This record gives sequence, C-alpha cells and structure tokens, in this order.
Amino acid sequence: MDADSTPAAVEVEEDLVSVDVRVARSLIDPDGSLADDDIVAAADAQGMTAVVDGESVVYTMSKPQRDEMLAEMRSSAQDSIDDMVSDTSNSVTDVEIDNAMTSFRVSVDRQQFSPLESMLVLGFYIQGALYQQFAGASPDDVEVTVDFIDDATGEVLESGSYQEWRKNLEQ
Repeated sequence: MDADSTPAAVEVEEDLVSVDVRVARSLIDPDGSLADDDIVAAADAQGMTAVVDGESVVYTMSKPQRDEMLAEMRSSAQDSIDDMVSDTSNSVTDVEIDNAMTSFRVSVDRQQFSPLESMLVLGFYIQGALYQQFAGASPDDVEVTVDFIDDATGEVLESGSYQEWRKNLEQ
C-alpha cells in the first residue's frame, strides 16, 4: 500500500494518542494540603486523568491537550513577567526566557536592586519546572536558572537555580 492510499483513520488515531506526564507532587501541591482525591478530581475537571504515585503525580492526556497546556503555561509566565516589569516598586526592567523555560534572565536597575527581590522570581522556578515536566523532562532532570543582570553593564548580580532552591527547602 503506498502513502497516498493510507486510510485517513490513521491520522485521527494519531491525534488520539495519549501521553503520560510524571510531575513532582511538590509542584502541584507545594504546601501538602491536597488529598490524593483532590488532585485526581482537578485533573478530571480538566479532561485528563491523574494517578498519585508516592511523591509524583502521573497525568494522562492527549497530545493536543498537552500542547495546549504548555502554551498556556508560557502565556501565564509571560503575563507574570509583564506584571513584574510594569511594577515600578521593583528594579526589574526586562525578563528574557528561553524556549524550554530553563533560563530566566532578569534585567534590573542596579541602583534600585535589592537582594530581597530574588523572592520575586520563585514563581519562575515553579513555572519553569512544571513546564519542563509537562514537556517530558524527568523530575530529577529539571533545572531552571535565574540570573539577575545589571541592565546597564550586563554584569550578573545574582544567580539561583531550581535545584539549589529545592535543596535549601529540604534542609
């Protein structure tokens, strides 16, 4: 059978293929307040299934659902960035993200920058880690780096990573 005579049903079936995504439970429920049933019900409400497996949650969804979810995560991250940049109470002047959401470069006005502002970007660690896991990275392979850059000189003022943050939380 040649490629031109392949039944159209093959394309439909390909669209129905599901993907399993294993996510660290701590990213879904950082304060540990959700029961397993709550996590399963929330997934069901989104049209996917979830199974709690110890310290992980395994979501099963269609590939188009996952693609839509990844697009929504990127959009949400961009909305957070836009809010942060427009907020004149901090020193942030711009934020650049790579396509895989592994690197956030936060440009700041050095004259206004305070090391306490590093708390502003904790959400980037979570957003980047979730994005990577839904894109297929293993929880142990997830890494997000955040660099604070002097917007005038390009000098790195401060750096942090998701893995360092996780280790600090465990202590």
